[in-house]
Amino acid sequence: MEVRQKIALITGANRGLGLEIARQLGKKQIKVLIGARNAVAGQATAERLMAEGVDAIFLELDISELNSIAHAAQVVSEQFGYLDILVNNAAILPKAGDEGAPSLVNPQLLLTFLETNFLAQVSVTQAFLPLIRQSKAGRIVNMSSSIGSVTIASEHLHQNGPKPARLPYAASKAALNMFTVSLAKELRPEGIKVNSADPGLTQTDAGGPNAPYTVEQGARPAVWLACLEDDGPTGCFFTHVDEHVVNNPW
Repeated sequence: MEVRQKIALITGANRGLGLEIARQLGKKQIKVLIGARNAVAGQATAERLMAEGVDAIFLELDISELNSIAHAAQVVSEQFGYLDILVNNAAILPKAGDEGAPSLVNPQLLLTFLETNFLAQVSVTQAFLPLIRQSKAGRIVNMSSSIGSVTIASEHLHQNGPKPARLPYAASKAALNMFTVSLAKELRPEGIKVNSADPGLTQTDAGGPNAPYTVEQGARPAVWLACLEDDGPTGCFFTHVDEHVVNNPW
């Protein structure tokens, strides 16, 4: 009996964590679709991974545009007819100046983060879900953050407790976490697993060279969740500590 190759789509995969997640999944003999809105960067990333022995294909996908999402889903449907793994990685990250009192938060900034880091993830998932339903082991991984954990944010002695308030980013990731648990409950009877992954502060363009975790470490929870066995968890939030994947509080 022929065993068909697993296919994974990683959004925002042309650099940073998305690239590393694609690389690690590809090393597991999974075909990786490099989702990126920049065609030049996306194609270059696919070629770079192919040179490393990874079966990689560029897929033009701008998660902020519904037409782009629909077209990308159509391309995958026509070329493959199924999708095993979806990693919702593309997002906008906080930057200097986003900190500030929640009582003074700019409503437009809040809306921008929610549109990109929450609503767009929902739209991408909904568009590709029919293809994931064609998989024998569908897995959806939402890239989140401990900053989006209400439990962690409310504990003053926790690692993120004293950090400056970044309500737009935190709220978008908290909303994404709610999508994770809600969708996991809906899809549990179908065997599709949905989880959130927290990479921690990694040595990417956003985290900087002095961040505590390498991109290899930061990618580990997402890769583990993408390859879960049938008896693996769903509706959970995971991070990494000392080379181990562990539960994060909601």
